[in-house]
Amino acid sequence: MISLPLSDEVIKSLSKHELNILKYVYEHTEEILDDSIQEFSSRVSYSSATVLRFCKKLGYSGFAEFKYALRAARRENVSAGEETPRKSGVRSADMMIDLLSSNVQATAGLIKEEQLLQTFRLFDSDAPIYIWAPGGLTDTAGEYLEKLLFSVGRQGVYRIESARLFSHLMNTMPKEAAVILISTSGTFGPSIRLGKLAQMNGIPVISITPYTSNEIADLSAVSFRFFTDQRENQGAEYTSRLPIFFVIHIIIQCYLKYREEKNSLQEGGFHDFSV
Repeated sequence: MISLPLSDEVIKSLSKHELNILKYVYEHTEEILDDSIQEFSSRVSYSSATVLRFCKKLGYSGFAEFKYALRAARRENVSAGEETPRKSGVRSADMMIDLLSSNVQATAGLIKEEQLLQTFRLFDSDAPIYIWAPGGLTDTAGEYLEKLLFSVGRQGVYRIESARLFSHLMNTMPKEAAVILISTSGTFGPSIRLGKLAQMNGIPVISITPYTSNEIADLSAVSFRFFTDQRENQGAEYTSRLPIFFVIHIIIQCYLKYREEKNSLQEGGFHDFSV
């Protein structure tokens, strides 16, 4: 059995389910070192989202880094005194790939059918869709969504870069319109202000934000969540946008499937769409 250096404070913060996961890890360490987060979730009978929250409470960015720490602890037992990769902060390419894969897998588990159907009903209307693009890498995600919507034939999509212009447009938008807010933190001030303004004007907001509690998600009629790890790059915070692009890709792919199935049905409505 391999033990991790966990403080009393961390142990006390764990829920009953998370303590069960920790117990399983201690008793079956060797068996789980090569598991994906989905395989491990199946072993412990908890969702990938629960496993990821457990890893983050222990101080790791995700399941991949948690497994890396377990491997390091195992090596330390064999070779006492050798500095572990966890202490040196060096991440192998394999670990980084596993980490990104874990985040995407956990994000997939957060996407629900009802969220998609609400979004598709807005897409199917003739009302305009406004995408907030405040700049930087998040703007790239907004541009990607805009181009995909155009590619599937959705007209009336507008990507707005100016917060002042967006605020002005909000006062003239029809209530059938939709505002899309994408945020890596969920706490970006201008996005929050636009979300509040949309809510005041009765305009639905579709958001893509982190799984953690955040105000942008709370202001949204449809809230898509994603998992990602935050780390520093030369003193600046860096957050992977990969799960955001994954969410956008899933929305568009499922929208195409939704339209195909809807068009193939006889009169009587659309009943059996599934993600």
